[in-house]
Amino acid sequence: MKQIVLAFCILLCSCEIQYDGETKLVVTGKILDENGSPIQNKNIGVLIYGGGTFMPSDKISYGFSDSMGYFTLIFPAPKGDYNIMTVINEDDNVFQDKHISSKIKNFNNYKLDLNAITLFRKESITSLRLILNNTTTKKGITSIEIEGKVPEFDVDLNLNPDNLGYFNTYYNVIKNQTVSLKYTVSDFSTSPSSMSYTISIPINSEAVTYTINY
Repeated sequence: MKQIVLAFCILLCSCEIQYDGETKLVVTGKILDENGSPIQNKNIGVLIYGGGTFMPSDKISYGFSDSMGYFTLIFPAPKGDYNIMTVINEDDNVFQDKHISSKIKNFNNYKLDLNAITLFRKESITSLRLILNNTTTKKGITSIEIEGKVPEFDVDLNLNPDNLGYFNTYYNVIKNQTVSLKYTVSDFSTSPSSMSYTISIPINSEAVTYTINY
């Protein structure tokens, strides 16, 4: 039976952030391990980022996953377009942590359901680093995507990768798998054209470095 963990609110509020005492926000989810089994007693907190900085101003709510991995955090809504970060499994030596950044607009009827959240064991994680080797000024990479078991540590629900202006070249990946690297190279010469490529990269237990020549 699903249990609801009602998190108590810890109002360590700075004077810069105001809260609507009449409006409550709810964050829910279920924490699973890499085999799909629920993980209980993992800490979850909600931080409100304010003051125009990237540092958390307020820790507004805190709780734990129940025996089936479910969690529910309830807290007052901040007044303003602040970042609301759900921090999962902080300071654990066994499983990875995860930070999920959102805003009030991501909540549907004041609720944000993060659904199933997979935490991988730290011992199962290695890294993949891409080196982008540009051989001509007439070409450029216009997209990069990695497909496989990729344990994300930081997730921004409002991030649009197409607007970043740069590409991620460092990935955390799970050991003992083959990932697919998909990328597009555009030729900006007199007749612009694009070519898409898919490369299989084996990942063993050690960190991997792969060079893309274009």
